[in-house]
Amino acid sequence: MRFSLPDSLYIHNRLVEVNVRHGGQEPEQHFRLTDKFKQSLIEDYPAGPIPILPPTNISPVQAVPKLADYLRALNQRVLVFSDYRERLVELANLLIEMAGSQPDGVIAAIMLCPYHHYAAHHAINCALLAARVGQSYGLPPADAKQLVCAALTMNISSANLQDSMASQEAEPSTAQRQTLHAHPLLSSALLREAGVDDELWHTIVLLHHEKKNGRGYPFNLAGEDVEPLAHLLHTLDRVTAKMMPRTYRARMKPKQTLGELYAGKMGEIDPELVSHLVKIIGIYPPGSFVELADGNRAIVVNITANAATPRVAPQSHPAERIDTAQERFRIVKSLNIHVEERYLPLFYRLWSPT
Repeated sequence: MRFSLPDSLYIHNRLVEVNVRHGGQEPEQHFRLTDKFKQSLIEDYPAGPIPILPPTNISPVQAVPKLADYLRALNQRVLVFSDYRERLVELANLLIEMAGSQPDGVIAAIMLCPYHHYAAHHAINCALLAARVGQSYGLPPADAKQLVCAALTMNISSANLQDSMASQEAEPSTAQRQTLHAHPLLSSALLREAGVDDELWHTIVLLHHEKKNGRGYPFNLAGEDVEPLAHLLHTLDRVTAKMMPRTYRARMKPKQTLGELYAGKMGEIDPELVSHLVKIIGIYPPGSFVELADGNRAIVVNITANAATPRVAPQSHPAERIDTAQERFRIVKSLNIHVEERYLPLFYRLWSPT
């Protein structure tokens, strides 16, 4: 399918359309940055080294802030590193491995870890959720990896704006909306300039804001024209945003988020996806706090076959595990408890791989 660039001076000052032919095949449509815009981005890039990836043998609650710092530094230099794609794929592989070996721990990290830079942290959280959904669906490994890579890079061109908007209570300005509506195109173009040539990866990034009803952007596609994995990422993007707090509001409770999905308030969503999300996140996700029928407070540690009855660690005896399927320990309500960053190490051992 061929796409038409939106008729916008903002777009045409930043992007050009290029047709690339391989042998006798139909030419591929690529979007690239204009030379002037590309040079302006390079001039603004920060100098200095970037953090190293954390080891795989630590708790996800400990790893996720470090992963977000790494991704932010990497994406800020997307046009500088000749091995950008290899570094990004290495990160994606690490996230997929972590999601497979510590499925409850990665959800706990989404729930517990505070962020310093919203866009990078959101991307890591969304990529972890994408990895879990890919595993739950049984996606082919190659497709699952492309989905995770797209989650890490879909907002690469709008990260600074999204960081500032994370603390903004007002509606986006006209200029902000212009940038937001262009970011799928600009993100794909940035990836092209960085040497990423995986077509599925680009398609997911380009279409991750398209909607089945035709009211998405930037191409206003509808129905079957929307790549299924792009539609999947669009949903995961929104679910992740609901699960993360902003400076002006608390995170939405997972039960409410899933309820909105069921009710269609986040657009047309495949009911099968909602079922997978319930299985992965649960009604009371790992890392969330609850009050039990005996009056004790507890933190959810593990999802069980019944999404409404997880295993928890009571506040009074955190090494103990309680089955909330027992009537005397049933969950009576969710608690909205914010964990300050300095206390986060106390929770590492609840989801430790060793």
